[in-house]
Amino acid sequence: MLKRVWVLTPEERAHRQLVRTRRQIVNHRSDVMRQIKSLLLFHGIEIPFSNRKQWSSAFIKWLHDLDFGNEYLNRSLKALVDLYDYLSEEKKRLTHEVIELAREDKYASRVKFLKSIPGIGALSAMEILVELQYISRFQSADELAAYLGLTPAQYSSGERIRMGHITHTGNTRVRTTLIESSWILIGKDPEMRWKYENLKQRRGGKRAIVAIARILSARIRRMLLDQVSYQIDFQNVA
Repeated sequence: MLKRVWVLTPEERAHRQLVRTRRQIVNHRSDVMRQIKSLLLFHGIEIPFSNRKQWSSAFIKWLHDLDFGNEYLNRSLKALVDLYDYLSEEKKRLTHEVIELAREDKYASRVKFLKSIPGIGALSAMEILVELQYISRFQSADELAAYLGLTPAQYSSGERIRMGHITHTGNTRVRTTLIESSWILIGKDPEMRWKYENLKQRRGGKRAIVAIARILSARIRRMLLDQVSYQIDFQNVA
């Protein structure tokens, strides 16, 4: 009657925490970036950099040198820019540590397999691996999809059954990583692109990319179980 719970070792929990902390720092840094731009916009400061060059070293220097002509506004901006600098350094340090962790025997071969998927690099591979750890604990692709919250909600009324949006339960971190990676994947894998476009016509873009992420999760499960790399079939495209 009790639902089985997978218990990580202390080492695995520590690895997962490192990767999660890096993601939290990245998200916090993005929040600060938005706050800085909002402050400039609110006070009518035009940014003399294109979107492509924003957050470059030249842009950060410009922020440090910017003078509002008001000491309180200058202090506010300095606090945000200093925080951005600090978070950038922490992101760099944690990224290096996660990359080093990915090279350890426990993860190296699995990271190599996952990196063969277009859209997945060492960092996203580690985000997947530290959350899932042993892929063999999922008895089927459907069980993994349910764990990730990639299963559509089901609504029943009499004899009618309607499939809605995904449940949004399960592991948000891996689900987000897979959806982000799926956007790149459909640009590299013709078969997945065809599946996406076909689904998009019937269900819309958002549902289509979630469906691609679900297919990708099933492929990842199979790859890790069979210990094989991702294969793109350029010939068998409808």
